[in-house]
This record gives sequence, structure tokens and C-alpha cells, in this order.
Amino acid sequence: MTISAPISDRTGELLRHLAARPGHDEVKADFRELLVEEFGVERSALEFERRVPEVRGRLDALIGRTVFEAKSDLAREWPDVERRMPDYLADREREERQKFVGLASDGQKWAAFELAEGALTLIKETLLDLERPEAFLAWLDGVVALKSSLPPDPITIRAELGQDSLAFRRAHAELAALWTALESDPAVALKRQLWAELLKLVYGREAENEALFFQHSFLVIVAKSIALAVLGLREDDPARLLSGEAFGAAGIQGAVESDFFDWVVADARGQALVRRIMAHVRRFRLHEVESDVLKILYESLIDRDERHGLGEYYTPDWLAAKVVKTAVDRPLEQRVLDPACGSGTFLFHAIRLFLAEAEDAGLDPARRAFEVSQHIAGTDIHPVAVIIARVTYLLALAPALAVRAGAISVPVYLGDAMQLSISQLMAGKELTIRVPPPPAGQGRSGEIDANGREQLDFPDTFCRDPALFDKAIERMRTGSEQNMTRAQIEKALYRISEQHYRADVTREQELAIADLGKTYVTFDRLRREGRDSVWAYVARNLSRPLAYSAGGGWAHVVVGNPPWVAYRHMSVDLQKRFKELAKGERVHVGGKFGTQNDLCALFTVRAASLYLHAAGRIAFVLPMAVLSRGQFEPLRKGSFDPACIQWDAAWVMNDDVQPLFPVPSCVLFGRRRATSRPVPEEVRVYSGALPMRDAPEELVDRLIGEGRFSVVEKAPRPAEGSFSGGSAYRSSFRQGATLVPRML
Repeated sequence: MTISAPISDRTGELLRHLAARPGHDEVKADFRELLVEEFGVERSALEFERRVPEVRGRLDALIGRTVFEAKSDLAREWPDVERRMPDYLADREREERQKFVGLASDGQKWAAFELAEGALTLIKETLLDLERPEAFLAWLDGVVALKSSLPPDPITIRAELGQDSLAFRRAHAELAALWTALESDPAVALKRQLWAELLKLVYGREAENEALFFQHSFLVIVAKSIALAVLGLREDDPARLLSGEAFGAAGIQGAVESDFFDWVVADARGQALVRRIMAHVRRFRLHEVESDVLKILYESLIDRDERHGLGEYYTPDWLAAKVVKTAVDRPLEQRVLDPACGSGTFLFHAIRLFLAEAEDAGLDPARRAFEVSQHIAGTDIHPVAVIIARVTYLLALAPALAVRAGAISVPVYLGDAMQLSISQLMAGKELTIRVPPPPAGQGRSGEIDANGREQLDFPDTFCRDPALFDKAIERMRTGSEQNMTRAQIEKALYRISEQHYRADVTREQELAIADLGKTYVTFDRLRREGRDSVWAYVARNLSRPLAYSAGGGWAHVVVGNPPWVAYRHMSVDLQKRFKELAKGERVHVGGKFGTQNDLCALFTVRAASLYLHAAGRIAFVLPMAVLSRGQFEPLRKGSFDPACIQWDAAWVMNDDVQPLFPVPSCVLFGRRRATSRPVPEEVRVYSGALPMRDAPEELVDRLIGEGRFSVVEKAPRPAEGSFSGGSAYRSSFRQGATLVPRML
């Protein structure tokens, strides 16, 4: 077997020798040489054969906060590890007052341990695979944590922070213990309730479980720690990190805010966990990031089945970069929106395109970060995806952040771009936020909706103006803390509206202020009951789709990869709402195609009608079936209500473009027009194998130049499905082999 680059010859030799299980002494010697050769450890920093008199033994090696035990045959000597390792770890932790990790190996098999409540717990096992040496070395670094500088590449990110990483395994156990201690706290319980409610809206079904809650909490802590590191902020207070105070003080709004996942800092043990993650993240060389690296982490930590239920198929960087460059032809002038931004891949490449154009155009470097925030925005309905996308936004903006002048706000919001949760009222649109009922005997009942839930209502008058909405929410929050009455808060909102518009308050605004006054009463009561902690966050975020759809559409370009969910996989509630909206937009297909309708078709049409400016451009990644299957025939024609699309280009990714998506895919480009135009008959076709799913655009272009990945222009569009032909008796029957009636 051969060791693949970029492993040095000496490292490769050591790994080959270790994989052969050379015996106790040689494993110990090879491990020491590997630490020196690959991890750059000074020999003087390594402590081998350390005596531990208290336990009458001698540990093989002590490296930082890792205890190493060499074995000749780990499987056979496992009982010895279980007997000795707890004492070694307890001795070190007692003396140093810090957590230690145990590592045992025979060269081929490696196992990491820790003490949990005095008992030895196996964290992770792995085998040294000579075909994948980089993955093993990344895993080993996650255990010994010796490298002070880590590359932000997929292998390292997965190994250091992914689902199989030591960091995640330890954090998961600590989060479980924290939840046991904090679950009776009303504010903490509310955050999990709201998280569960939102996931139910996202997935169309109950998705809440402890493992997922802990995965999301870990992801968010990592993402916010990355944001802190990108900005070079040396904040060490976990509460200020998770609440966003540290970012606000640095003039960065909207990147991090108090949300469902800052519950961990309610306990000192949670604060210690956050500090450890912060220190771990600082080891990455984040200034080298050239792609959306956080989607790697998201995909590693969130199970594929859960992502499939949401129709989540994250777009590879090479494809997103090419779509953005094709759709956005005037970066400094066009406003770009990704209404299903996921982890922020399209936002990343739109920002980098803007910054490159700004450099060429000579735009004042001090203004570039602010101008980006005015031109590029995103929304998503998934709470964790949004938090990750905000950090991706900062990573993309990093070259301009250090020289910015003044404060900026990151325009990535949690919101339902489909506006399925917006109820049409006689007086206009209204955003309703449901409040989970408190436990029996705690709190008082308030106004309830048809489902018996309390509600906070925010009128469209305020929702469609983000700046005014933020001022109103903030005044309601501070007013509650100051014990203001409803009359006082309405008077304050009246003044805010006058100052905001620099004009007299209109009758519509007066009615909206009265609505908010009524909302304030509930808002204030929630605060007094200790259940207010995230209402401002929920209200501020969920209003944003209304703002972007006001005034005929905010965006000149809408890009992205909408959710792909077939009708048959939707919840009953979503099916009902989908059918209603799809028929209204003229994108629904009935009959034999009824169960094949797909959410991506309705999402495409509504994105164009709600958010796209007249003559604006849309570019969406969609399943290949869009170009050929009967359920997508209305989408191909482009004639909708109230907006029409003139389709002007299509790209096709053949089945052999791998790795890509679980199903063949395409990209459609079009413009919002008064009249429609169907998808063109000629398309661009990509074909060929790629070395990795998230290949950078530069690599794909090089492969194209070398003829190893092909692009064919003006190829015929895939043929539409035909439902003619078949048996001569076909016209005499209306269905196949189905027994009717099915029940007697």
C-alpha cells in the first residue's frame, strides 16, 4: 500500500510501521517520532515513562493533556487498559485540575477515553488506514490537540469538529449532563420548546429529540466561535459570545444574537465547555477560507435522513460560483437574495464576486463591507442553517472587515420565504408567533388562537420596514424592563414612527401602533413570567420575508437551491397549503401527476413573484426532472400568476457528474417579465467525475481545460416524458392492476 500526498516520506514510513503492530516498545518509539515529525513537538515537551506512585504504575507517555498507553495487541490487552487508564487519568486530573484524555494503541487500532463521573468512558475508536493517512492524522490531532495552526480544509474540519470527532463526542456527553441539570429552568425549557416548534414548521412533522438538540447546540457554539475568530475578537466571556454582545460592541450587528442555543451558559460547566470550543476553533487559519467550509460541518453533524426530509441538498462550491457569476453581471449595482440560503454557499460567492469587482472598480475599501450588506442578503427557515450562514457571510466578507468604516449589519434572517405562516387578514398581512403554553400551574392564560395557543401579532405596517420594526421591538423590550404601561409604550411608538419617517403618523400607522400596544401587554407578561428570552429574536427574524417582498420585490437577482420535496413526502398540513398556493400560482398539476408535484416548483414561482424586481434575474438549482417530467410542465412554460418568467438558459448535470446530488440536477436561468417564455430547447451539459464533492471552481476549470471534465454548449434539452404508446388496449382502461373495491 502507498501513502498518498501530502504526507512526508518519514511520516509515511512511521505510519506503515505502526500499522503492522510492531510491539509495545516500538509503538511507543514510533508514536514519539510521529509527534516530532508530523506535529512539530519539541522532544523536551514529551514526557515518557512517567512514574505514578499513587497508582503503583508507570504511564507510557504524557503529551499535554493526553495520557498515552502503548500496547502490543490492543484487543487482547483491553482489560489492562480498562484497569490502569482510569487511575492514570484521575491522577492527572487531581494534580492539574483539568480534564485529560486517555489514548491507547497497538499501532493499528487506536482508542480515546475520558473519565465521566469517575468511570472510564470510550469516546472514539479508529483504525490506521494507510489509504487515508490524512484522515487518521487529523483524528489524532483532535485527540492530542498539539497543532496550534490548522488548515480549514474538509478533512481537518470533519476530523476536528465533525460527528466522529473527539471534540463533538465529549461535548455531546457534557451537553446531556447540562440539560439534566437545567431542564426545569423555565427560560431554558422555553428555548427548547420554541426550537421544537420551529423544527415542526421546518420539517412538517415532529422532529424534536435530545440528540438533535445537542447537535444543534454544538454546531451553533462552533459557528459563533468561528465568527469571533474571523473578526479577531479576543472575547473570553461565553455569555457575551453567544448573546452577540461581543459583536455588537465591535460594530457588527446581526451576525450573532441571543437565540435558542445560549441555554448552555446558564451553568458554569456550560461556560467552561464554550471556552474550550472557542480555544479549539482559534487553531484554524480562517483567513485562508475560499469556500463555504461550514456546510461540511453541518452535513457531518446532521443526519442525511433529517436533511432529506427538508429537501436539503447543499450545492457544491464550484457550481454555486458558476451560477452566481452567470446570474450577477453588475455586482456593484444589483441586489442579490438567496431565499433558501442554507449554510450560505451562494451568499459566499456573491460576496466574493462583489469584493473582486469593488477592487477592480476602485471602491473605497472602508465602504466595501457596508455596501456588501446593502446588496447581498439571505433567508432560511432552518434555525441552525441561518446561524451558520451568518458566519459564512462573515468568512466571505473577511477581506473587507478589517478596514471597514463604521458598523455593519449581517442581512441573513430566519424566515419562511414561502410565507406559508402569513395569514391573510381583512386589514392586511399579520405575522403570528405562537407561544408554547407554560407548564400547568405556572403563568396565566392570555389571548388564544383557534388552536388554544397564545399569540404575538405584528402588523405588516411595521414588518415591511426592517429599521422601524427593530426600533419598535427594542423599545418594547426596554419599556417592559422599565415597567411602562400600554399607553406609555404606544406613545413611545408614536414618537418613533414620527422620527423614523420624519412625517405625521398616518391612520394606518395609528392602527398598527394600537396593534403593537396590544401585543406589548402579552410581551410584558411573558417577561415577568420569565418566558421572554427569545421573543425579540423570533419577531425580528420572522418579519424579514415580508420586508423583502414589499414594494414590488427587493432583489434584482434571486439565486439559490430551493428545497426539493415531493408532494407525497409532505405533511398533511403542508400538502393542503401547497395545493392551495400552487393552484393560485398556476404551477399545480393534477391527475396522475398529483403526488409528483414538488415544493421546488412552487418555491421558484413564489420567489420570483414575491422578491424579484421587474426584469430581475432568477437562477435556481433544481432536480433534472424539471426539464422532462410532466409534473413540472407548468414551470417549464413560465406562465404564472401574478408573475411570469422568460426562461433563457438551462444547464444539465448528467448522471455521471459525481459526486453531486443524490439525483440528477439542472440549473434554470430566467427573468421576471410581463409575458412568459418556455425553457429553451438547447442547454449546456456538464459531464465527468470530480475528485471531491466540494471541488473549488478553479479545480473544475482546470479539469475542463485538461479534457477530464466536459462542457458541451447548445446540446439538445432532455426529452420530455411520453405517455403515449403501450398496449393496444390501453385506452380501454383507466388504471392498472388495482383491485376495486379494496374493502368489502
